[in-house]
Order: sequence, then structure tokens, then C-alpha cells
Amino acid sequence: MSGFQEKAVELPWPYSPRDLDPEPVKDCERCAALATECSKHRDQAEFGLAVIAGMKIAEHRKFGSHNDTLETPGQP
Repeated sequence: MSGFQEKAVELPWPYSPRDLDPEPVKDCERCAALATECSKHRDQAEFGLAVIAGMKIAEHRKFGSHNDTLETPGQP
């Protein structure tokens, strides 16, 4: 060691604002509940849980339904 304190490593923020604050699907009660859950977790600095709720909203936007509903594409 050189006797000098090493420079601190700065890591990038792992979550984008889109992950933490998704736009819920209009007129979807489940998305509204997930948005509330996401906001609550974000306010409590539970960012991993906030991102999971946001991913479920994004899934509805992309596929047209939530993963745990019967109308999921490809499901009977």
C-alpha cells in the first residue's frame, strides 16, 4: 500500500426512474394497486420490492395482462 487512502468507488444507480415509477394501465384495478405498492416501497427505500411491482405493471403494458391472470397470452 502507498499509505494513502484509496479513492472511493462510485457505483451507478441500479434502477431507472421507469423501473421505480411506472405508468399504470388505465382502468386496471390491479395496476392501480401495484402503483400504490410501488410508491409505498419506494418511500420506505425498499427499492427491490418497488421494482418488482413496477415490473408487473410493465408486464401488463407489454403483454396486455398480468402474469397471474387467466387471460395471460398462451394460457387456456
